[in-house]
Amino acid sequence: MKQLYAIWLIAITMFVCSTAPAQAAGKKLNQEQALMLFNAKMKMMQEKLALTDEQTEQLIPVYKNYLQELDAVFKSRKYPRRYKPTSAEDACNVMTERLDVNASVIQLQKKYIREFAKILNADQVMKIYRVEGQIQHEIRKEKRRRAGKN
Repeated sequence: MKQLYAIWLIAITMFVCSTAPAQAAGKKLNQEQALMLFNAKMKMMQEKLALTDEQTEQLIPVYKNYLQELDAVFKSRKYPRRYKPTSAEDACNVMTERLDVNASVIQLQKKYIREFAKILNADQVMKIYRVEGQIQHEIRKEKRRRAGKN
């Protein structure tokens, strides 16, 4: 089981590394790359949450919708992530927007936890956002590692 996890982590790593130069140049993932990343995430989710094949099949469309809505929340930001405020008022506006985005993410998670609970058992429901966070952390860590080597 650990070997399967390692293989999928390597696959995600290779995928992230191959797309890092494009992302660094401000380009977005193409559909094929996004699908590959989604499939790798789902495979890791399946392993970490010990999902059955039936659960995985049911979870895919729900999780995909969740990720699309989450992406829309982050795209709604007025200020870029690394925006440098020029005044105290500007800083207040940036921080207010960040808090609003955080609140929107929490609302979205609350909405989808009910959807996930229709598919997952209690233990899996309790772990899903933690597992998702771990996967995202691994992806970010690998991006940083690869950026440091270039």
